[in-house]
Amino acid sequence: MAKDYIGIGMGNGLALMYQGGTKARALISRMPENLIKDSEIVSPEMLAKFLKEMKKEGGFRGRDCAFILPEFSTYFRTLQMPVVSEKQLKLNLPYEFRDFVENESINYNYDYAVDSYEKDEDGNITALNLFSAAAAKPVITEYERILSRAGLRMKLALPREMALLSLMRHAIAKGENPDKTYVIIDIGFSSTRVYIFEGSKLAAAKKIEAGGREIDNAIAEYYGIDVYLAASYRESNHEDILSSDVCDRVYNGISLEVMKAINFYRYENQQSEFTQCYICGVCSDTEEFVEKLLEYIQLDRADLSEILPKEASALSDIARAVVAVGVTL
Repeated sequence: MAKDYIGIGMGNGLALMYQGGTKARALISRMPENLIKDSEIVSPEMLAKFLKEMKKEGGFRGRDCAFILPEFSTYFRTLQMPVVSEKQLKLNLPYEFRDFVENESINYNYDYAVDSYEKDEDGNITALNLFSAAAAKPVITEYERILSRAGLRMKLALPREMALLSLMRHAIAKGENPDKTYVIIDIGFSSTRVYIFEGSKLAAAKKIEAGGREIDNAIAEYYGIDVYLAASYRESNHEDILSSDVCDRVYNGISLEVMKAINFYRYENQQSEFTQCYICGVCSDTEEFVEKLLEYIQLDRADLSEILPKEASALSDIARAVVAVGVTL
């Protein structure tokens, strides 16, 4: 993909923008309260205005952008399919997502990318290993319109898993070890995700339905304030609240679930060895949480610059915008 594309992700109170090239830039901005509420866009006009101002503030060039689809609007699967034509593959994809989309199949777009090939003893291809996704058409259309109002043009829309797969493929291509196990922990607002790659192949993924939101809820309850204000308390570590027992209980609960996911993978894949993990995500700047997490899982924190493009690794706060980097690759 062209380096002048702008990678964009948004939701849960934050918006991300990244653009590579010789003058790489990244910007993470807090969105106005209730601009997006419970996954619903409250004011498309105000959201477009916000993105336009954000683009100007960050000095992003051009119009073309690659967009991270909201989690609620997309499904991602790895599949193994027989060797068939491209037309047959596309015809079959809706069937593979029937358990997710049920009777709404016609309202989704489907796409795939080839991960690898299965071959017989003579080297003949016997099956295709695919990455596949289904995305809600109305959501894509709505964001296309909003981005257009902001002076942007959606050229690509991907689920976050595909963005991370692109990132790992780029890392292997630039010289990272293709036989190494890479553990990525994405600390989001509404969830924490564990991704385990064997080289550039996504070997396992686990979503834990808790993240920065639970920290905000605990802070809000402690101070008797609304959750939006509590988020600012988290971001500024108001009165060292992030070191309190109130927040520590949240860290412990999430860290325990992450530990279970990693230990299960180790048990099922005893040949796989790893001692480090990469920490990213919009709430990965909550260092007290990260320290507790690393203590639970007993892994060292790896340097993100190992898997990021060179131009991105030098940017401040880039750990929070990793998926926006991946979607541009």
